[in-house]
Order: sequence, then C-alpha cells, then structure tokens
Amino acid sequence: MKQAKGINERMRIKRIEADCAVLGILAIVICLVLCGTGKVFGADGDWMSQHSVIPDYFRQQFYETGSLFPEFAANIGGGQNIYHFSYYGLYSPVILVSYLLPFVKMGDYLMGASVLGLAAAVMLFYCWLRSRGFSGAVSFGTALIFLLAGPMIYHSYSQVMFVNYMPFLCMGLWGVDRYFERGKTMLFTLSVFLMIMTSYYFSICGMLVLVLYGLHRYFQVKYVQGESVTAGAFLTAGIGFGVRLAAAVMMSGILLVPTALALSGRSGVTKEFSLTELLWPEVNVFRFVYTPYGIGLTTLGITVLITGLTYRKFYEKVLTYGCALVLAVPVFSWLLNGGLYIRDKALIPFLPLLCYLIADYLEKLKKREVSFLNGFLPYLVTLGILYAGRGRGSYAEYWKLVMLDGIVMAACFLILYRKKNIAGLIVVPAVFLAVFTGVYQSSADGMAEKAFYDKVTDGEIGAAIEKVLEEEDGFYRTEQMGTGKENEANMNRIWNMGQYVSSVYSSSYNEDYQEFRNSVFEAEEPFRNFLMQSVSRNPLFQRFMGVKYLVLHGEQEDASAGTGENTGTDTESEIPGYELYETAGDVKVYRNEDVSPIAYGTDRVMTEEEYETLEFPYDQIALVEYAVVENEDNGEPETRIMNAGKAALGNTKDGNADREKEIQKDWKVIPAELAIPQLEENDCSLKKTDNGYIVQTKEKQIISARIEAGEEIKQPILFLQFRVRNHKASKDVSVWVEEEKNTLSAKNHIYYNGNKTFTYGIALQEGQRDVEITFGKGDYEITDIRCWLGCEERKNRSLYQYEFLPDQEQTGGNRITGSIEVENDGYFITTILYDTGFEVLVDGQKTDYEKVNTAFLGFKIPQGSHQVEIVYHAPGAAAGKGISMMGAVIFFCFALVDRKRPGKSSDF
Repeated sequence: MKQAKGINERMRIKRIEADCAVLGILAIVICLVLCGTGKVFGADGDWMSQHSVIPDYFRQQFYETGSLFPEFAANIGGGQNIYHFSYYGLYSPVILVSYLLPFVKMGDYLMGASVLGLAAAVMLFYCWLRSRGFSGAVSFGTALIFLLAGPMIYHSYSQVMFVNYMPFLCMGLWGVDRYFERGKTMLFTLSVFLMIMTSYYFSICGMLVLVLYGLHRYFQVKYVQGESVTAGAFLTAGIGFGVRLAAAVMMSGILLVPTALALSGRSGVTKEFSLTELLWPEVNVFRFVYTPYGIGLTTLGITVLITGLTYRKFYEKVLTYGCALVLAVPVFSWLLNGGLYIRDKALIPFLPLLCYLIADYLEKLKKREVSFLNGFLPYLVTLGILYAGRGRGSYAEYWKLVMLDGIVMAACFLILYRKKNIAGLIVVPAVFLAVFTGVYQSSADGMAEKAFYDKVTDGEIGAAIEKVLEEEDGFYRTEQMGTGKENEANMNRIWNMGQYVSSVYSSSYNEDYQEFRNSVFEAEEPFRNFLMQSVSRNPLFQRFMGVKYLVLHGEQEDASAGTGENTGTDTESEIPGYELYETAGDVKVYRNEDVSPIAYGTDRVMTEEEYETLEFPYDQIALVEYAVVENEDNGEPETRIMNAGKAALGNTKDGNADREKEIQKDWKVIPAELAIPQLEENDCSLKKTDNGYIVQTKEKQIISARIEAGEEIKQPILFLQFRVRNHKASKDVSVWVEEEKNTLSAKNHIYYNGNKTFTYGIALQEGQRDVEITFGKGDYEITDIRCWLGCEERKNRSLYQYEFLPDQEQTGGNRITGSIEVENDGYFITTILYDTGFEVLVDGQKTDYEKVNTAFLGFKIPQGSHQVEIVYHAPGAAAGKGISMMGAVIFFCFALVDRKRPGKSSDF
C-alpha cells in the first residue's frame, strides 16, 4: 500500500514538473513569436530610455567604484541624487545579477531576464496552486490565464517594473501558506524583501495582497483545524504576521529611506479629488479586463468576484469582500498611487489573487459547491455592469466586444454546468486572452525594431566617446544628438563614466533643474511628457551646461520626415559653433571650445534680484555672461564682488533697460520680424491675424519663413518666442523651427507638459535669412510672436576666468576632486545641481555652499591655489543602512527559530 502511494506521489510530482516545463517553454515561445524576426523584446519609449539604460549606469558606477551602495548620479541630468533613479532597479536582485556579466549589453540582459522572469512567475504560480490542492487541469488552465493576462507579457518588454516582481509575489503567497500551516517564516519574509527591492512602487500593493491572503489563510487554517478564533488569538497572530512583514520592510531600509526622502520634495502630477469621489464605490470595467494597465483578465474575473460574495464560509468572505472593497473603492487606488492620481496600474499585483479566486471558483463548480442559480446570476450581473459602463472613457470604444465576452461566458456556463464539464470555462478565457495578446501586441506596435536597437547600442559610439575623453583633461559634458526618436532613446544613456550629460528622463527628478529648464532658461520642450528633458539644440544652453562634445551616429532623418517625433541633423553639414573633431566609422564627434566648464571660478556676477528683471532673450544671454548668485547681505565680504557686478550692469534700479544695454556691449541683439506666408489648401490653412496666425492642418506642413532685420550680423542666433492656443485640447501641438521642436501636449495627457510658450534659440549659418518652419497637424493659434537676431561681438571668456581641473583618479561615484587657481576673490560656480546633501571642502576645510544660477551648486572662494573636494551624501542613506542591518538581525533570529520549530501550525 505504501509502495503504491509512493508511486502515485512520484507520478504526481513528475506531472507537476512536466506541466511546469510546458508552461515555462510556452511563455518563452510566445515571447519569441511576438518578437518575430525584426523586433527585440524591448519597447520603444521608456524601456529604451529608462529601464535598459539606467540599470546599465548603476552597473558602470559599480565597476568604477566597487561600491554596491552608490549615492550620486553625477553623469545624468546635471548630477542628481541617485535615489531619484532607484525605481529602475538600483538594488533589484534581477539587475544585480547583471553585475557578474560585464560582457553582456544591459539591454540584451534585460530582455533575457524579463523572459525568464515571466516564465518563472508562471511556473511558481502553477506550483503554488498545486500546493493548495487544486487539480492539475484547473491549475494549468488558471496559470495559462495568468500568463496571458494583459500586463504580464506586455510589460515584460515595456514597463518592466509593473510585473518583474511577480515571481517574488508568488513566492510570498506560498510563504504565507508555509507560515500559517507550518509556522515557517523565511520564505515569506525573504519574498517580501525581494519584492520590495525589485519594485518598491508595486510592492506596496503586493504587501496588501499578501495581508488579504494572510487573513484568508489564517481563518481557513483555523476552520480546517476546528479551532475557534478569539480576539486575543487573532491579535497575537496579526502581530506575529506583521512583525515578519515589518522585518522585510526594515531589511529594505537602504532602498526605502533615501528613496522616500528623495521623493518627499516632488510635486509630481497630482489631481485633486473630493471625499465623495474617493469613497464612492465604482466598477471600472477596464480595471479588470483587457488592458495591460489594469489587471487584464476577461469578464470571468468580474463574475468570479461577484460569485464570491455569495460564499458562506468566513475565510472565503474575508478574501472576496476584501478584494471587492479594494478594487471598487477609488481611495485604495489613489493611496497605492502615492496620492497622486487614480490609475489602475497600481492594482496589477491583485492579478495572482484574482486568478486564485478563479481556480477556487472552478473547483467549486466541479464539486457542485455552487448552485445553478448562484452560478448563473453573477453572469447576468456582470452583463449589467458591462452595459452600465459603456459610456466611460476608453471603454466606450470597446464595450460591445467586452459584452460579447460576457455573453459567450454566460452561454458556456449554461451549457457546461449541466454537463459537469468546467474545462470550457478555462479554455474560453484563455483563447480570448490569447487573441487579445496577439491583436494588442501587433496594433500597439510597442516592440522596438532590431535595427534601431542595434543602432543606439552600437559599440562604435562608446569607443568614439572613450577615445575623445581619454584626450580631455577638463570637466565638460558629452551629449548624443540625432533624430527625435534617438534623442528619446539616449536621454539617460551613459557610455563612459567620464561622460556627463544634461538630459534626463525619470519619474523622480530634481525640481530645481526642472524649473530651470522650463521656466528660467525656457529651453525647448520637444516631447509631450514633461518628465522628458532632452538634449537641447539651443546653442546658449549647450554653452551654459558645458556641452563641449556632440556625438552623432549615422545618417539622420530630415526634420520634415517621419511621424513628427523625429527631428534630425545632417551629419555632413557643419553644426554652428562646433567643428568636426573625431570620426570612427559611422560615428562623428563635434567639439566646441567656447563652452563653459562644468566648474570654474569667476568674479563676474549678478544677483538673483537683478537677473529676475531680465526678459527673453536677455535672460538666456545673461547666463553665459554672468554668474547669478543669491542676493547680497550688507556687510558681507562678497560685497565688493557684487558691486563689481552692479557696476558692469550700470548700477541702476531703473528697470531692465540699462542691464540689457550693458549686455549689448558684448552681444549685438537686434529686433527682427518673421515673415510667415499665408497658405490656403485643401488640407491646410495658415491665416494671418492681428496678433499672429491660425493654423489648421491635417498633416504636417512645411513652409519657408523670411527673417527681416534692419542689419546684417555675423554668426547669428535666432531668438524666437510665441504663445500657442490649442483649439483641440485633446490633441498635441508641435512646431519645428529648423530642427528645433516644441510640443504642447494634449490637456488630458497624464504627464501634460503645459508648454504654452514655444521658445527657440537657433544657431544660423552665416548669411542665412530663411528658416524652415514645420507646423504639426492640428487646429491652433500662435500669437505674440517675438523675434531677435543676436551674436556675440566681443568673444571674451571673462565669465569662465579660472577653470577647475578635476583629478580623474579621485573623481568618481559621489566625489568630485580637483584643483583651481583663482587670482581674485570670487565664486566657484558649477552646473552641478544644488542639493542639501553636499559637503564642500576647500583645502580640507568645510565650506558653506549656496544655490547659484537659480538651480546649481556654488560657493565663495578666495584668491589663491586651492584643492576642492565636493562629496555628496544621499539624505537617509546612512539611516537606511542602519535600519536594514536591524531588519537583517530580526530576520536571522526568525531563521534560527524556524530551524528549531517543529513543522506545525503556529500563530506567532
């Protein structure tokens, strides 16, 4: 008898192993099929510019410093707290493994890791269901639904943080079982820890899922054991469970504490909601079905949840009612999104829990634990919900197809219930999701072209940059520039730890820099997402930020070609202000010797109060002629420097006219007019008004406009600014002048950029008087057009008087070290972003620092030769390490207890 039982057990294990293998292989095959031959398992957009490049930067910094705990991202976006980027896998176990593979491109690694992570999640989910006693058919079918659900495959190559924690969440569900059934702690606590480290944003909802499931299992175990639950026993069990959850959170302190402090000052994208809006239940259909940005099941998920409300056992009610409450009441989505907005993406971690409810539902049908009436009525209620929501948002476009799903499922129930065959109720949703996956992936066209991926990750670019930087002794920035699509892909891309860029794209950011680019300097905004701070084509911004080298790769698309997102640069023509410096294959490096060093000494300053009186374009010009420092305090030793600055500006308070005249001693700035021809065609109308032009066009329209100025100037810069009034606020508006693009995003865009004033600074060729303007499609009006031509008449570098020379051996990670010789008392000015976490040492003595140029780090420096050391300490990093150590001690104490504890149920 025992031998027969052993044989059956071995056969069962082999069946589970075989099913696991099939599911894993199926996941991999689906990913390969979706890629086809010309795609890669990575998306255009965020995957290309964030998820695959920021982890590569983490890895490069580790190779340079040997530290697993970096604090400063000096190379990206003007230099920022590295915890602004922690969301992208700073301590993710998935990313840390790549540190062992320096010879593998991060993009290639991430594709492989995502596919394997998807397969692992599905196999773990299946094994967990089998461990819960579900049959092989139900477990396999439900695991297949889990695999094909909207977010799983799509976000494995798109927004990877939306799903890459799933293996650890499934392990956590398994860990909950082990804890309540056998009193074992390690799997649960370790799973939660790994989930947090992989994706802290989604781990919050993941922990909520584990708490709900923990309540369900606690009461279920007590029910099976026949034990009554007292308030004291429940409280004791809750404390025990909470302590183990808290241990995982504490172990994650090195990530959570400094990240929380980095995020604390962020205003972000917020929307205000009334208390009624937050607390009034709603059934948002697309929160549940057919979308990668929600749970992404079929209508069966809604039906199962409704059916669960009729279950009688308390442990079943706890789970079903808990899920229904969280998914129906908007306040939970709002809280899980950090109080910023109500978006369904934060509820994706509920996917495995709803799939578990589906498996439980199917088993109940199989065992006839659900009556015909209690089984069929939920399908009717589901149809009512689907119909009632038909006018809501994007669901309005697809509600008939979703209704068809509900009708088919109701019909299947009627047919299959009496036949006692529940297979169809698994097969039909799986088929629907498979069709949805195929159709959505092809229509969304999200996967990147392999040719484009190969181009932006071409090793020739890195080799060219490395060669240039080996010959550079100074402290400057090196930017890549290409088409709009390439600029988007390269926003956070760093090839060499000696390369510094001004561009940045992150969901968390330094707000001073955001304000400086958008409101102070008014750099162009080519993208609809306000978070995307691209490489700038404005020659004054390039000079101010110290962009000495521009790197271009291959032939570029013309600005008028493509979809409107691609602006280009002809690599064969001269880039005004830059000269061709290095060529390596298809890669060309251009150099500009006249840009600002990233750090320098000067006594040529003006106060913020004076700077704020200047208007465009003098506000841009002033930043390359003066350093803007905080307003003086009477009696301070820097008064002499301030007075020198005032004298240079005429020392007057009669408005900004005198200051502008003073700037014109170095710069010739003359007013001009832009003569834009009127146009009237079938698909395009361009009409002049008293204050501008009305543009109505169905496609992009390219026109040539004449610059009319009173005199000729050499090496001109066109300064152009106008307001945009969008008559179709639900659509984007874009206007190119030459290759420089500005975009006003649709008002309903979640990352609305609010760019209602388009500002351009364009370096023209000698003698150029005609510019190409491309009006993007739409219905809009441009008004208050202001135009100037400017050029630098006296090419003096009096602002950049004393260049800071970095010690290349000592500079790296969170430390910048070097020397400077200063002839006069003045200021040490940088284009490194100001932050409270800096420590500045001049000749070993700690020095106070301040905000200069409205957003950057600077400090007073006396005459003489000095050694300067700038060190950044991420706020909360030290405290986070301490909390992590305490959490680790608690975890190991529980691990020791686990080894001594017999394998039986325990409350604490």
